[in-house]
Amino acid sequence: ATPGVTPGATASPTPAPHGTPIAEPIEVPIFMYHHVAAVAPADEFEARLTVLTADFEEELAYLKCAGYTGITLAQLFDAMGGGAALPERPVILTFDDGYSDGYTDAFPLLKQYGFPGSFAIVTGFVGGGAGAYVTWDLVREMAGAGMEIVSHTVSHIDLGTSDDATVRDELASSKALLEQATGRTVQFFVYPSGEPFRSGSVERQQQVVAMLKEAGYAGALLAGPNSLTQDPAAPFELNRVRVSGGEDVETFAASIG
Repeated sequence: ATPGVTPGATASPTPAPHGTPIAEPIEVPIFMYHHVAAVAPADEFEARLTVLTADFEEELAYLKCAGYTGITLAQLFDAMGGGAALPERPVILTFDDGYSDGYTDAFPLLKQYGFPGSFAIVTGFVGGGAGAYVTWDLVREMAGAGMEIVSHTVSHIDLGTSDDATVRDELASSKALLEQATGRTVQFFVYPSGEPFRSGSVERQQQVVAMLKEAGYAGALLAGPNSLTQDPAAPFELNRVRVSGGEDVETFAASIG
């Protein structure tokens, strides 16, 4: 166990037996990461987005010690639809934007501790940024090793303010590119900067969800609001818990009870 942290004793809801769809909201922590790197950047904003590699390992060690089991979004949706039951303490680890440190720093530790990761890839950034983003070869390698690959658009556009034609193109193109690269169906989506659910109107939110369904997605993740509750009736509004740089493991543990 991680020194100074007692695994939480909060009881999880009893998992539904196989074959029983989950109708009521359930508590499944979905963590949101960006960078995982050995050294914190000097820029204050980037530092908040960067969890130190050593801290990330401590978080994984805590989760393992506390009896959490890593699952994918696909497993969550399968359980909600009446498929295989969830483990007693499920947790989902997501990584936004497709930074190369997701491969160099997060991926090896995920494999070491036995947790799958769900990587939200901005397809237009792949191989770019002078090495800042993963390449297609690395995306394929991670997918082949059991990591879940999900869409984060082509260019990280604001879905709340972009025109419908652009939104439709980015939703469809990113999904198709990821499926072509991995040979796997891409069912899930992460809203860039949480939009339009941060500042868009309810009408715009409904429009974007309709376009996601039209493009063949089964569900989507928000950029917050630090809630553990997932509502099967709102699969395109799954909540996440942000993990910030500089956060100690006690704070991390407290964020999930």
